[in-house]
Formats: sequence, C-alpha cells, structure tokens
Amino acid sequence: MKKIIILTAVLVALVGAALYQQKDRSSRLSSGSRIGAPSREMLLPDLDVNSVQKIRLKDEKNEVNVALNGTVWTLAERGGYEASFEKISRALLALKEQKIARKQRVGKESWGKIGVQPPGEPNAYGIGTLVELLDGKGNIKKSLVLGGSITSSGNPNASPMSGSSERLVRIPEDGDTIWTIGNTFEDLDTKADSWIEKAFFDVQKIKAIEVTAPKPEDSWKAARADAEAPEFPLEGAKPGERIDTAKVSIATLLSSPTFNDVLGKDKAAELMKDAVKAKITTFDGFTYAVQAVKQAGKDGSGDKYYLTVAVSAELPKERAAVKDEKPEDKKKNDDAFAEEKKKLAEKLAAEQKLNGWVYEVTEYTISSLLKKRSEILAEPEKKEPTAAPGDATTGGLPNVQKMLQGLKPAPTAPALSAPSSPLPETPKTEIKPAPAANANPVTGEKPAEPAKPAADAKK
Repeated sequence: MKKIIILTAVLVALVGAALYQQKDRSSRLSSGSRIGAPSREMLLPDLDVNSVQKIRLKDEKNEVNVALNGTVWTLAERGGYEASFEKISRALLALKEQKIARKQRVGKESWGKIGVQPPGEPNAYGIGTLVELLDGKGNIKKSLVLGGSITSSGNPNASPMSGSSERLVRIPEDGDTIWTIGNTFEDLDTKADSWIEKAFFDVQKIKAIEVTAPKPEDSWKAARADAEAPEFPLEGAKPGERIDTAKVSIATLLSSPTFNDVLGKDKAAELMKDAVKAKITTFDGFTYAVQAVKQAGKDGSGDKYYLTVAVSAELPKERAAVKDEKPEDKKKNDDAFAEEKKKLAEKLAAEQKLNGWVYEVTEYTISSLLKKRSEILAEPEKKEPTAAPGDATTGGLPNVQKMLQGLKPAPTAPALSAPSSPLPETPKTEIKPAPAANANPVTGEKPAEPAKPAADAKK
C-alpha cells in the first residue's frame, strides 16, 4: 500500500514539473501586454534625432561608424570620406517613426534562435546587428539589436533582404521583451561602401583634351573651337588620320560618371603608379586633371579600375558688354549671368571636395582614357581599283590582258632612222582635163560646124 502511495506521489511530482516547465516556456515565448516591458505604440518613443551625432553599427563580421564633423557626416572606415546625409537622415527618421506590431517575451537562451544575440558574446550564435546612437560626447542615447526577419511561414531567421516586411528587435533596456515591427531597416547595414556619399564630378562642354600615356607614342591631343561641333580634330594628325567617334566619344567623356568605392588619399601613390594622365578643359572654364589606371586582380579576383581627379576653374567675373543693349534686356541678361555664375561656383565647390581621393570605378568609365593613340584612329579609307577594259567584272567579257599573260611578244623591226639631209622635192605635175572629142589636140578647141544650106538654095 505504501509503495502505491509513493509511486502515485512521484508520478504527480513528475507531471507537475512537466506542467511547470511547459508553462514557464510558454510564458517566455508567449505574446501579450502582461509580460515583460509595458506595451507601447512606438519602438523608440523618446528618440531625439537632432541629438544623435554618431551612429555605430556592428555585426559578427563588420563594423561601420559614421559621425557628424561640423556640418558634414563622415565615414571612419573610408578615411573620413563624406557619408550620405540622405541615407543617415532616412535611417534616423525611420527609427523615430517606427511603430510596434506586437511583442513577445523570449529568454536569453533563445536569443540566438531568433537572431537577436548581440555581437561580442563568447560562443554565441544567431548574432544580430547592434545599432548604437550616440551624442557628441560619445554617450549612448539608444541601443537596439536587429534580429531576423519573419517570413510568411513564420521563420524568424530569414535574411532582412529576403523580401519580408517584418523584423524582430531587442532593446536591452526592455529586458526579455522582443518587439516585432513592420520594417526591415535595410538602411541600417554594416557595409561601409553603402554609407558613402555617391555625388561625383560631371564634365560638360569639353573644349580640349590632352592624354599623356606612359609611352609618348601612345599619347594624343584633340580640341574643337565650337561647343556644338561633334568632332575633335586630332592635333598633329598625319594625312588621312582622324579620330573615330565610334571608338572614343570625346564630347561625352566623363559625363555623369559613377564610382563603386573610395580609398584613402594615402593609397594614391601606390595605386596610381603608371597611370594615364588626362587634362580636360571646358568652355565653362573648368579644368579636370584626371589619372586612370587598370590594376590586375589578385588571388583570382577580377581587374580593378581606379581614378583620381583634381578640379579647378577660372569663372568669368563680369558679363561681356553687349552693344546697343536695351535696359530691360540688360537686367534680364544680368540676372541670368548671376544665376549661372552661382551654379558654376557651387559646382566647383562640390567637385573640389573630390581632389586627391582614389575612386574605384568600372572599366566603362575610364576605358576611353586608357586607349592608345593608335586605338582611337579611324580606319584608312580604301580606294576601289579601277576595272581594266574587258574585265569580267564590268561586262562579262574575257580579260584579254590575262589571256595574253605568258605569251612572248612578236619581234619588232628596228625603227628607221631619219635621213641626215632632206630629200629633194618631187615636182608637182598639173593634170589637165582630157580634150573633148574632135577637139584640137593642141588648143582643145572644137572645129566649127559647117553651115546648113538654106532651103531656097535647093530650089
């Protein structure tokens, strides 16, 4: 009897322990406003974006630090190059305006399963993206860990780029509460090149170009007198030489170029060794000193193309006078000149920020600059040979010249030499007409006819 009671008690204890563990696990994974941090509408309700002067992002492999230096955001991982203000402001506003979809409580031992484990934890898995917002003194204002995205099947470990519209977020000050939000925060990534300000220079209205290659024979120059002229005469061109616009279009050279990444100024000497140099001047007074080079890929990687630029300009200070200009036209023209001058000054200031940096570009961007002089010339014009008489191509007749090939020419008589003294002239013989019948052979006169007898004489 005692054994039955003991077995019953043990069974009840085991069942109770199992129920307790199940309840505890359910309580840690269940959703509802009764557990963890209090429910709220906004993810970061008291975030002051104007107080944020530094953003640090870190995951298992990479780290990105952008900071406000004066009035410009810069990227530490690119030597202090300017960061994209548009991307930063978009990310901060998204954090401030983000609403919560739902919440749930997840114990620390399960953070790796949903990808909200902070980086730096020893032997941890399921590392998320740590986002820290700091003030000007380096104090952390807000901190959160972005976890996995939630797919339509409920998988919380999907990549944020998988097309899902929801993502899990853990805020350290909220304890074990995990928030689900309807935003993947794609701007908050740890790829340094995605934070770079991608504004670049833009060459317009090219007047002249001078390309200096490592070998002098590969260098070339070209210029035009009119901004509307489609072709650039080649300086020092030999007869028949001209630039083939299908091989190099100088008029659109470096017009709206782009770049993929940027390297520090300290890399210029190493990377730009043996670079092709080009000096480009425009009708607006801008001068672009460009260097371009192709570097062979290492360890099986593809070739790399790099470019540096230094921009300067001589902008007109005053508008040229116009003869007999009317007062109303003068004001209009002065205003237009002032507006254009302002635009050019702003363009110059923006492009001079690029001086000295090394940019990784595509092959297409600098392929024209890397071409040798011989590679930009048009093919010489070929003259069609004149068809010989009797050629089959001009009438189907046999080619007599080909038929006579191989035949020996007949011997020719030696030419007679002219006599040393002139021959005597042959006297001219005058041929007279033959005398008439019965005519005097001497005088040629005919004899007189005898008179006919009169009729009365017979009588």
